[in-house]
Amino acid sequence: MIKTDVIIIGGGATGCGIARDLALRGIPHCLVEKGDFAAGATGACHGLLHSGGRYAVTDPVAARECYEENLILRRIGRKCVEQTGGLFVRLPGDSKRFRELFLRGCEDVGIPAEVISSTLAIDLVPNLNPDIEEAIRVPDCSIDPFRLCLLNIRTSELRGGMIFTRHKVTEIIKSHGRCTGVKAVDQTTGEEKEIHAKIIVNATGAWADIVATLAESEVPLTLVKGSLVITNHRLTNMVINRLRQPSDGDIIVPNEAVCLAGTTSLAIENPDNLLIEASEVDTIISEAGRTIPHFNKTRIIRAFSGVRPLLKSKKADSHEITRGFQIIDHQNGLLSIVGGKLSTFRLMAEKTVDTIMTIFHLKKACETAEIPLDGQEELSGYPLSKRLADMTNIVCECELVTRQNVEKIIQQTATRNVGDISHRTRLGMGPCQGGFCTFRALGIMNDMSIISPEQSMEMLRGFLQRRFKGIRYALWGDQLREEQLVEYIYLGILSMEKPQ
Repeated sequence: MIKTDVIIIGGGATGCGIARDLALRGIPHCLVEKGDFAAGATGACHGLLHSGGRYAVTDPVAARECYEENLILRRIGRKCVEQTGGLFVRLPGDSKRFRELFLRGCEDVGIPAEVISSTLAIDLVPNLNPDIEEAIRVPDCSIDPFRLCLLNIRTSELRGGMIFTRHKVTEIIKSHGRCTGVKAVDQTTGEEKEIHAKIIVNATGAWADIVATLAESEVPLTLVKGSLVITNHRLTNMVINRLRQPSDGDIIVPNEAVCLAGTTSLAIENPDNLLIEASEVDTIISEAGRTIPHFNKTRIIRAFSGVRPLLKSKKADSHEITRGFQIIDHQNGLLSIVGGKLSTFRLMAEKTVDTIMTIFHLKKACETAEIPLDGQEELSGYPLSKRLADMTNIVCECELVTRQNVEKIIQQTATRNVGDISHRTRLGMGPCQGGFCTFRALGIMNDMSIISPEQSMEMLRGFLQRRFKGIRYALWGDQLREEQLVEYIYLGILSMEKPQ
């Protein structure tokens, strides 16, 4: 049996942020995650570090939080933030009235917003629609969510935090009506761990209500699916937004060697059963193509979906639901943190730990806004200049990941899952989306006797199922026919079923 003060369930940005904050305030803690870090909404987002501009009209509280956190993250997490800057672009037919509301909203919140001419906007982003009427420049940025989680959890590890990834919580232990611990099963070995604590934090995002039911509690959530597409190269070096009410397909975000465009917004019931619809991909490509016409001709390499865990709302249009967050004290030793955005994860963590400190009758101020993230110089595979220095034994050509990088991660983490390697090195996150390098990485794991040939084949089947599922609705013409041929070849060779 393991004893600590606080158990965090969930290894997304918020859970990792809570672990870092607890570590800096000297509170013993343990984090339990059923997959790898950033396995949920954190890893399925477009990687936009909001300036707050997107919510300046519809949700000024969330807008102010986003801008303030934007400033903090640029300062403390320079190695996971690309300061791209952003443009809100007004196209012919877009409301001039909304333009005025936008500028007024930015001014009220304190977001720097500079109106620039169409000529200057096209100089900044040559691929922009030449018919744009004007643009407004804001301090949007691009952020790597996987890197962000790893850097936050590094502080926890350095200060004695216990971390259990690939451990699924199956039971919340109660004594005299209070939550006193959890039982978690190792997803690899089947071994069960029993962990006891004074406080349990439910930071599982879209799964928060499912976890809360283990404690005979509930969390009021509205689950919204958002789908995105990935291009095979960067079409812009700045974040691009449409200057209009938030809608589907109106954001394009550069991220390393590619661009992500989206998102959609569809209410769902089950966070574990996400299906990408062809209509979503069509909408994203069509809307993105209005802002950057070249988008209609570029190669789309994959589509994927994630789930936003929004606060419960009766609003029919999910775009109108607040992006604020709430801490729920279930009055039984369980706290749930719900809502919010990737951009505000640090603030959400701060408020959660403030609540814990009050419960413990302790006083120590939060320091996460001042102290830079630990491990930024050590993180494997970054930056690109470091990868370019060693071009031998390349495993992933798209992201220049070497065999040495892969072996180092395997040795450090003892992982048996190729996804863990991807999150730490960007292996498979470039234009080929793992079409070549995943095979090589599994081969390396087999060479190192980490997994057996049978296990490597099973993992390969799982990877290919997910890959084909994610690209089916993103392709057309000769590219689609080529991918279908590849799919059927693998289906036959590996005795796979056609993904649904």
